[in-house]
Amino acid sequence: MIKVVSNTARELSNEQEAPQPVQQPRPVSVSKVAWSPFERSLMIVGSIVTLFLIITLLSTKVTMNSRQHRLQDLQNQITRVKNANTSTHQEIAELTSQSNLKAAAHKYGLSDKISNVRNINK
Repeated sequence: MIKVVSNTARELSNEQEAPQPVQQPRPVSVSKVAWSPFERSLMIVGSIVTLFLIITLLSTKVTMNSRQHRLQDLQNQITRVKNANTSTHQEIAELTSQSNLKAAAHKYGLSDKISNVRNINK
């Protein structure tokens, strides 16, 4: 009989502890915090410095790009001048070769002065 009573007491206590409804979380309230004058001035100065650095960076990049293009143009010009110089040296070598000088001397009747031409060529 004691068992029955104790089981009945447990059942009564379980029935009284009904599940409680789930509480809805409270919405988070965002309160706007006013910045102090020092914080505002610090933000303004920071923004101005950042803007200045961005402008400086862009200006430097544009300057570097223009100088790289100018350098490339100058290197191309140097290559053209070197090629022209090489071509000129080849033409001079052909014109001053012994066979060409002898042919020119015979053409103008200076074949007896070929020895002088050899001295100049050396």
